[in-house]
Amino acid sequence: MADHEVGMYRATDSQSEQGCQRQALIWNRLSKKALLRVAVGLSAALGGFALLNVVTDRGMMLMTVEDVGVKDEDKAVFRHCLCVFDIDRTLTAKQGWAEKCKDHHVTELAGIQDEAYAKGTMIVSELAQSMSASFCGKCYHGIVTAGIASGPNSLEREHILEYLGGTARTLTDFWQDISFQPQTEIQSSLVVRAKDGNKQDTVKKMVQWWRNVKKIDIDDGDVYFFDDMAENVKPFANTGLNAFQVSCAVRGPAEKLPGAYDGKIGGCGGAFSELDQIAAKKGVHLCPKSK
Repeated sequence: MADHEVGMYRATDSQSEQGCQRQALIWNRLSKKALLRVAVGLSAALGGFALLNVVTDRGMMLMTVEDVGVKDEDKAVFRHCLCVFDIDRTLTAKQGWAEKCKDHHVTELAGIQDEAYAKGTMIVSELAQSMSASFCGKCYHGIVTAGIASGPNSLEREHILEYLGGTARTLTDFWQDISFQPQTEIQSSLVVRAKDGNKQDTVKKMVQWWRNVKKIDIDDGDVYFFDDMAENVKPFANTGLNAFQVSCAVRGPAEKLPGAYDGKIGGCGGAFSELDQIAAKKGVHLCPKSK
C-alpha cells in the first residue's frame, strides 16, 4: 500500500479512505441536523406545532432531541420567567380520543404508552406541540403533576421532556417523585406525584430551587402554572403566582380519582390559544364554566 505524508503524519491509502468515509458521515449528520433545525424553526415561526421525535405515522414527522441538538451544552439564555405544566389532560389528551379531538390539533404517538387514568396510547395536546411558539417560548419550563408520567425511564417522560424543549429549558432531566407530600424540598423542575389541591406549595418550592440552586432569580409574578383541573388552579389565589385552567373547550368524563365527576378533568388537553393569551394576563383564571 502507498503511504501519503502529511507533515509528521503518514497515512496509508486505507486510512485515508476510512477518514473520508468518516467525514462524509459527519457531514451527512450535520446536514440532517441543519435541516431539522430549519423545520422546527419554520414550524414555530408559523405558530406551528413542532414535534420532537422521529416517527412516521399517518403522515406526521417527529424529531428527537438528539436530532435537533437540544443538549445541555446548547443552553440558551431565556427570560427570567417560568411556565410550569401539569401533564395529564394538559400536555396530553384522553387516550382513545384522537378522532374526537382531531379538530383540536392533537397528535397520537403510536406505540407510546400513557399510564394515566384508564391508560392507552399517548396523545399529545396542541398546547404541548406549540409551546415554543407561545409566550412560554421565552421562558424556562417545569412540570408539577399528580401522575407518574408512566414511570421512570418511560417513553412518555422522554417525549414530555422533548416537548418542553429539553434540558435547555428545564436545566435537569431528573424526575423527582414527592409521593404526594407538599412539604417535600424540591430538587428538580420535573416533579411527579404532587398532591392535587396543593400544587401551589410545590410550585413555590420549585421557584426556590431555581433561585438557590440554578441561580436564576425568577419573580413570583413571572411564574405561570397550567392545569386542567379547577381544584388545582383556585389555590393559587393570593400566592403572587399566576395560574390558568386549560383544556376548557372539551372536558373529559369521570375517571378513577378522588372526587371524580364528569368535566372535572380535561378531554382534549390544552390549546395554543390558552397558552398564548397569558402575555396580557396576570392572576388566577378558570374556564368560564368552572367559575
